[in-house]
Amino acid sequence: MIRERARTGIKGLDEMLDGGLLVGRPYIVSGTSGTGKSTLAMHFLLEGAANGERALYVAIDEPPNEVRLNFAKFGWNLDGVSVLDGTPDVLNYDKTPVRDVSSERKIVSLGKVGDAIRRTSEKGPTDVTVSTLQELIKQEFKERKYARVVIDSLTSLKHFYIRTSEEFATLQSFFRTLSDLGATSILTVHVPEVTRPGIESQLSRGEIRLHKWFDGRGLMRGITVEKYRGSSHDSRMRHMKIAQTGIVVPVSDGGKRKKKGDADSERTPERPTPDDKKAEPPLPPPPENGEVDIPPSQSAGRTGSAVDPKGDGGGPQ
Repeated sequence: MIRERARTGIKGLDEMLDGGLLVGRPYIVSGTSGTGKSTLAMHFLLEGAANGERALYVAIDEPPNEVRLNFAKFGWNLDGVSVLDGTPDVLNYDKTPVRDVSSERKIVSLGKVGDAIRRTSEKGPTDVTVSTLQELIKQEFKERKYARVVIDSLTSLKHFYIRTSEEFATLQSFFRTLSDLGATSILTVHVPEVTRPGIESQLSRGEIRLHKWFDGRGLMRGITVEKYRGSSHDSRMRHMKIAQTGIVVPVSDGGKRKKKGDADSERTPERPTPDDKKAEPPLPPPPENGEVDIPPSQSAGRTGSAVDPKGDGGGPQ
């Protein structure tokens, strides 16, 4: 049975995902700071808008005016993407009724957002919580049916608005709401250099991980599909670049993957000893066809958090 796919707009990544994301499911894009999570998420929304789909960007890390300016360097037309300002009001963490939040948080076209940051209401701060954001999205879907939604970022949403004791139930409800609405969703997640899978990784239907590290040539970037429920996918790391026009992931030769039984695909690296790990070499740069097999012992903890040197494409990360 052929299942409907939502292309990300990045050819090499769509090839890794066997054509794109399964429609109507929530996914996460994870990585350390500066790996390109927001940029990938915007690629996904713009691909939908170009195909006549309604796309919604929920801004939590940065106010919409900064989001628009961040993407200006790529020369993208953002008029087809709607934006909901979910950034917190200054020094206010009290719960606010949904009706008060909705009167202040109007959904508008991202390309038409002004240069000023939204001011805190003179009536008093109106903060967004996970519950109010969930209800705002549900209310908006009653007016307009969105095919694609991005939450940028889930990490900030957790830190600002979720009590640790309620984290699993709250996130489970949030993911369930996105699924019930039928939207194909991407939620960005910041992870440290060495990390264990979080609750969001468990609840999502798939995870795309962005990596960066230094080798002898400078800063290198890579991308992997960590999991993808209900679909075949390429789990090997591919090279990734943030260019002047956005993210580029190479496609394989002729779009063909190596089959089971090929020498390279069957190679099993020896398990290193603790002493070997200390002296292990840097991750090898992906070959020109964009594919590389990375032993788990080398990929763990190598996502890096180095500052992006000048000349790597710039723009939001």
